[in-house]
This record gives sequence, structure tokens and C-alpha cells, in this order.
Amino acid sequence: MKLKDKGNLEVKHFVSQSGQNQYLLISGRETATIDVSEAIDEVGQILEERGLALKYVLVTHAHQSHVQALPLLKQKFGATFCLHEYEYQHLKETDVDTEPDQILNDNDTLKLGNLDIRVLLTAGHTKGSVCFWIREADALFSGSTLLKKGYGQIWGPSSMSLMHFSLKRLGSTIPAQTTIYTGSGELTKMANEGWIHCMRSA
Repeated sequence: MKLKDKGNLEVKHFVSQSGQNQYLLISGRETATIDVSEAIDEVGQILEERGLALKYVLVTHAHQSHVQALPLLKQKFGATFCLHEYEYQHLKETDVDTEPDQILNDNDTLKLGNLDIRVLLTAGHTKGSVCFWIREADALFSGSTLLKKGYGQIWGPSSMSLMHFSLKRLGSTIPAQTTIYTGSGELTKMANEGWIHCMRSA
């Protein structure tokens, strides 16, 4: 399903059997996947039909369901697998034996076509959870950090403290008109998530 074509960004949206949102981003002749787990065939068909190249394989965090397709994605398309440095340990705890090609840090920028994908460290769900922000296209891919009217699972007081900090960061950084491409559930707009500004400091 095509969701958006704005600022030279086209977004294809797929949903896994477990309800995980998966995305293919297209800008010019270059593409990137975000959290693709079960949509490899659909991605491959789009790339083949349109003669596109897969530049990046991105994951918002390295839980098993988000990285299980990495070996096949790398084998079929040879793209650059990017992972935040804090998330490497989570990757090692899965049964996926694929090393990242590029280590990401907070505020790094990845070039896709004529767009910049900014990496935002949003720890909470995991230590190295990230969001991918494309400001020119009013798009934020939030993984399990920001969901519609809520946030992803936390694992105790320290995880909650990090999540509070990350959500408040998003609330003060991301413009209201931005579409939030969530990791699961319905998409939303930043303008509809005003509850973030009411959170107490952790």
C-alpha cells in the first residue's frame, strides 16, 4: 500500500502477521527498508518492476522480529545494514548472524536520493532504539518509541526514565504536521500526540 509521496519521498507500507509495520522508502532511484520482516517478496517485486536499488536496510531496534530478515535482505539486495552502536548487543542476543555495515550515532545523517534521513537516538524500548526523521518530507519513522496515543513496551524504572526523556525530545523537536509512521498500530500525526507535553520529568 502506498501511503505518501511528498518532498520526493514515496512510502510503501506493509504489515506483518504479528501486526508489525514495515516500510519501503523510495527517493529517486534509491530505496531503504525500515523494520522489514516478512515483506521481502513485496519489496523485491517493487525494486524489480521499477529498476530501483536498495541502498539501506534500517532497523529501529534489534529485537528478533526486526532483524530476522537481515540475512535474506543482504543476500538478495546487498544493501548497507545500519545499526545504532548501543543496539549491537541486542543483535548479538538474537540468532541472526549478520554484522552491521555501518554503525549509527545520534544525529547522523543518511542520504537517500535527494533526502536526508536523520538518526535520532530514542532509548527506552531498548537502549539503542532510534527514530528516522526526514524533515523535508514531514515523516518520522518511530519504531516502538512513539505509537498512536502511547509508546512501546518498557522494562522497568530505568527503561521508563529513558522513554520519558526520548518522548519529550520528540515532542520538542518534531513539527506538528509530521506524519508518524509507527512500528505497530495506526499511523498518526505529531499534532495529535499532545499528551507528550504533559508528561512529568522522570
